[in-house]
Amino acid sequence: MFAIVITEKGGEQRRIVFNKPEVTIGRVQGNDIVLPKGNVSKRHARIVLKDGKFIIVDLKSTNGTYVNGRKITSPLVVKEADKIYIGDFI
Repeated sequence: MFAIVITEKGGEQRRIVFNKPEVTIGRVQGNDIVLPKGNVSKRHARIVLKDGKFIIVDLKSTNGTYVNGRKITSPLVVKEADKIYIGDFI
């Protein structure tokens, strides 16, 4: 089990808890996390829990996925304190 805290540009936060090893993030229904903004792709990114590590994968999104301000170009292991930026969301 793990939780993701999502922060919108205005500062509003929400926390979502997951009991599965893979979470999809995107603009449309059918994703585990729906971020309904135009700068988020329909299927934007995936977070995978594998061997005790969290891996973020950009799904060829239009605007990219950023970790701690840097655009990722391949799957990346993220730590608890890392900030993942997708569109106007952290």
